[in-house]
Amino acid sequence: MSLPFLLLGMLRLPATGYDLKKAFDGSLRHFWSAELSQIYPALQRLEEEGKLRSRRSPSDAGPARRVYRRTARGTRALHDWLREEPVPAAVRLPYLGQLCFLGEIEDGAATGAFLRKLREQFAERVAVLRRIEAEWFADEEQLSGEDFHAHLTVRFGVTRAEASIAACDEALARWKRRKERR
Repeated sequence: MSLPFLLLGMLRLPATGYDLKKAFDGSLRHFWSAELSQIYPALQRLEEEGKLRSRRSPSDAGPARRVYRRTARGTRALHDWLREEPVPAAVRLPYLGQLCFLGEIEDGAATGAFLRKLREQFAERVAVLRRIEAEWFADEEQLSGEDFHAHLTVRFGVTRAEASIAACDEALARWKRRKERR
């Protein structure tokens, strides 16, 4: 499971579980999502394994917060993971499950509406990622090593979303031809 390693990578600087959730919702959401209900147990396991340490810190808004910091053991574990071969995991794509069974309710328009909405969502994702790219990575030659790798991640996201748009376009064209033949 990659979540513990992502958390270790994000803990280059000390952070709370809530800070980590905000980071997931901000930039990592384009390729990984995590809920607080997943983050806190993973942090606890990492601490039990000696890969993190935590301390209580006063909070301006409410009770003290727990701030997590990566240990040397955690850094070694992260570096070991980063040196492993990439693992293209199976991805759960709920929209493909919906598309697979859309024939159950086919009323002549459901497929077209579904594909157009899906295409629109991917186009919005491309627009967001391109804005991020323009704002954060304008001058590739000046990027630090960390920023260069973040830019590569954004480019993967753009390319993947563009491929999904092309798949929607192909599916829409096939659906229209099928509809015309009936």
